[in-house]
Amino acid sequence: MVREFKKVGAAAAVAGALLASGSSFANVQLSVPGDVVLVPYVICDPANNNQNTLVGLITFDKGRIGLRAGGIDYSAPWILATAAVDLPTPGTPSLPMRVTPPQAGAFNEAIHWYFYDTRSNHLLDGVIPVTDNDFVRFDWCATIRETGQDVLNGVNGYLVFTTDDVDRADNLALLGSVPKTALYGHAYQIQGNWESQAFIPIVANPLHSYLDVDEATGVPQPATDPARIANVVKRDGYPAFARLLSGSNFAARGTSRALRRDVYMRYFLDPALATENRMVFWFNNNTGTFGAAGLGYTAANGYPGAVDLVQNRNSVAGETYDSEQVYRNSFSVTLPDELNIIRSTPTAPAFPGMIHTSVEAATGFEVVNTGIVRFGIPEAVLTSDITIEERSTAPFASSGVSFNLLGLGAGGAAAQLQTEMATVGPAY
Repeated sequence: MVREFKKVGAAAAVAGALLASGSSFANVQLSVPGDVVLVPYVICDPANNNQNTLVGLITFDKGRIGLRAGGIDYSAPWILATAAVDLPTPGTPSLPMRVTPPQAGAFNEAIHWYFYDTRSNHLLDGVIPVTDNDFVRFDWCATIRETGQDVLNGVNGYLVFTTDDVDRADNLALLGSVPKTALYGHAYQIQGNWESQAFIPIVANPLHSYLDVDEATGVPQPATDPARIANVVKRDGYPAFARLLSGSNFAARGTSRALRRDVYMRYFLDPALATENRMVFWFNNNTGTFGAAGLGYTAANGYPGAVDLVQNRNSVAGETYDSEQVYRNSFSVTLPDELNIIRSTPTAPAFPGMIHTSVEAATGFEVVNTGIVRFGIPEAVLTSDITIEERSTAPFASSGVSFNLLGLGAGGAAAQLQTEMATVGPAY
């Protein structure tokens, strides 16, 4: 049952119920240190309730977190870069050592950030000088003002953060492109006059994965070994995710037919308490054939053969359920872009079956416009050089992250916003 949203006459009670379930997304709002960091949804819209996105990053010298040995910097997060089925996670390449930070005022690194629109078009980027163990506060609206790019106000998009090492490297499959610095952070969206704050999941990704693992010890081969796969590549000269290892995996493996991966999101459109639901879907590609679109699925980047993957999200199967998980309606929706945002309000729901009143059997409470939406996200299909029966051999070659921004409160509290992470189920 969806029992968090009982109409009890006070928006505070609804917010309290959400806070009680906050552990469901706490592990993704603060990331582990990574080579390349994704903020999957950013917006600055002064004309719409003063919406803004704020990001906070902390820098880590790789030597301080044990990811430098023999003059080689290793990818982070290490546990993702070395993930292997049925093998133990290897220890970090070196024991953590104390790194003396530079003297005050001396910069030894630069964080490079990039802004892309929903179709993954690069629109703006910049550089922020930092030191080890530094804190970076990134205000998207302030950045737009400082760069004189007011045309970006109201533009939905996403941000990628990494170091200048990655930006300057022509080929991210090469060992020398691995950053010397890892990034850790959080992001959130504010509304009104700082009246509300909703967390945006921030996802850290390793630049490389180490595929060859000693079967006896579980230790990966040295980083100089060519058996590495590039998780991040250059697309039109700018970083793009060939794989998002800590997101949801939409790559089919070892099956003779394409499957769909269940993604569940809650909706809450009670007009007495709700304002707007924004369902956010970020994928590492626009729909269609993305191996040929510069995402680096080549032998040079560690992928077997010339790999073209197709993921057609132009007809995503959907179903609505009420608060008792009783089926109401089915529909199809298009999720064609790298970033997709679906808005619903109590007067303009996105899908059939979202507007209804029912009585919850176990409690007798009346529940208004509340329930679950199930999306069947198609998995990617391998199409080139290999028979159609063989699907993608690279997990997370098609991957993403999904969440819901729930507008709560009415009247003077209409700026309130809460984050609900999607639940991803098995393929069907």
